[in-house]
Amino acid sequence: MKYMPPTKSDRWITWMLIYAILLWLPFILHRFVLLGQTFSITISLRFALLALVLSGIVNGLGWFGARLVWLITTIGIVIGLVLMFIYSNTNMSGWADLAAFLTFYLCTLGGFTLGLLTEGMYWLIRKLHKS
Repeated sequence: MKYMPPTKSDRWITWMLIYAILLWLPFILHRFVLLGQTFSITISLRFALLALVLSGIVNGLGWFGARLVWLITTIGIVIGLVLMFIYSNTNMSGWADLAAFLTFYLCTLGGFTLGLLTEGMYWLIRKLHKS
């Protein structure tokens, strides 16, 4: 993970903003292109806020040094986005948008939980090896 900024570096702010934009774009693409909804600035701003909050949490933990949380949560987010797009293309008679977003949410939450567990185990192993 040498490509990641060091702990408590100012580059994490740049990463957070880029991460938020890269997360916001698939939300917009999904809602307004794939699902064919009419464009709404309110919905777009809500998606931007969601992307910024998720990005702030993930990159904030990276700033504190929890790089495994950042990595595994990002993997969960990417898997969630892919599944969100796949589920939107299935015929679910009106439930596709909700099922797709809930799938994204569960994958993100699962990645975050797995990242926290992994980071905790890594911290515990380092602590036990020091003593």
